Amino acid sequence: MAARIPSDFVDLLEGEALAHLATTRSDGSPHVTPVWIDHDGDVILVDARVDRVKAANMRSRPAVALSIVDPANPYRYMALSGRVASWSEDGWREHMNSLARRYLKVDEYPWFFEGERRAIFRIDVERVYTENG
Repeated sequence: MAARIPSDFVDLLEGEALAHLATTRSDGSPHVTPVWIDHDGDVILVDARVDRVKAANMRSRPAVALSIVDPANPYRYMALSGRVASWSEDGWREHMNSLARRYLKVDEYPWFFEGERRAIFRIDVERVYTENG
């Protein structure tokens, strides 16, 4: 069942706040990592190198959770849980450049390397919890 992201918290998805992405390793243990995030309506987008643990976890075990804390007020945050619905390598470079403009204030993502492969993971949000602090 899809959940809606409250309009008064969309700024956390469009500003400079990092998210912490929780995935599950093959042994059942949690894996948490900070990530840049984006959204397409109520779908969360995470761009990750395909050789990273988080990418392997999301491909194999699609249940994930994210927390996003407001950099201006650490008591205002949003916690999301959902499932990776799909992933694609199409358009990842343009997406990373867009994220770099937002997060780093540069025109191009500075850490591209030859042979790099990334995918955009689309996460359908199933639960949303917010605190205004």
